[in-house]
Amino acid sequence: MRFRLDLHIHSCLSPCAEDDMTPWNIVGMAKLKGLDAVAVTDHNSAKNLPAACAAGREYGLCVLPGIEVTSREDIHLLCYFATPEAALFMGELIEKQQPRIRNKPSLFGRQIFVSETDEPIGEEERLLLAASGLSIAEVAEAAKALGGVMVPAHINKGANSLLPILGMLPADVPLETVEIFGSPPAGIGEKLILHASDAHCLSDIREAEDALTLELPALTPESLIKAFLLGKEEPEL
Repeated sequence: MRFRLDLHIHSCLSPCAEDDMTPWNIVGMAKLKGLDAVAVTDHNSAKNLPAACAAGREYGLCVLPGIEVTSREDIHLLCYFATPEAALFMGELIEKQQPRIRNKPSLFGRQIFVSETDEPIGEEERLLLAASGLSIAEVAEAAKALGGVMVPAHINKGANSLLPILGMLPADVPLETVEIFGSPPAGIGEKLILHASDAHCLSDIREAEDALTLELPALTPESLIKAFLLGKEEPEL
């Protein structure tokens, strides 16, 4: 069956996102737009994923737990997991590897985390945009150890993107799936190509007719992770 997905969305925990990008608002808007699945992928933290997954259960929409990690090369890497608990563990690992820079909400934006019922319960004090001390290879290894997968984000976009910074795909990291911005760049080989909204406001979440579609035997975090590891869609048998 073919499913419609937007797998790169920022909640109000990311300083670059609007304050009304709460997990329940994101999932509700995705449902209204006709999507089948979303991934909430905040910068270097997974603290709003329990709320996102609770909203997914309520609205009947698949939520793929994710986090957008900044490597020490200053490259953005999407890490996807089967459970919010695995993503939260990854977030704790990243926090230990980040410099202790205090966020300045007036400059970077607020970093709001919420309860499972979407009530604001605090603000993250450390600057989530700071790079971690982990290399691309180390991020990939950590995600795999937690049963997840690492997918480089917007590899051809410019700032914080793999190709503009490194000039090539790293040879020491297995990459079967990549996210691109616009048209696929030349020379990346046979990869599963993802595209997503990278939404920071509710209106930017993909409409169903413009969304990524994938053929999968079932729509679950596990089936998505398997497809990304293999680098290909999985039609029904």
